[in-house]
Amino acid sequence: MATREIVLTDTPQQITSKAGYVQALGSQVFNFAFSETAPTNLAICHTDNKIYHDGSLGNMWAWKTETANCKVSISEAV
Repeated sequence: MATREIVLTDTPQQITSKAGYVQALGSQVFNFAFSETAPTNLAICHTDNKIYHDGSLGNMWAWKTETANCKVSISEAV
């Protein structure tokens, strides 16, 4: 597995399409959704502080919640 960090913004970013773990650093939470293309209705999403993605749901997109700055650590299959 390879691990990297990114800072989330208000705009959905494709996080991974592979199996891996995504976790917010600190006590933050982030929004995420699974879709082939970037989500346009950002109200339809999940919110959590960590998730395991097995890769079967396609592209995972993530963005920060309304009030929080958020950095996530991503460990994914190489």
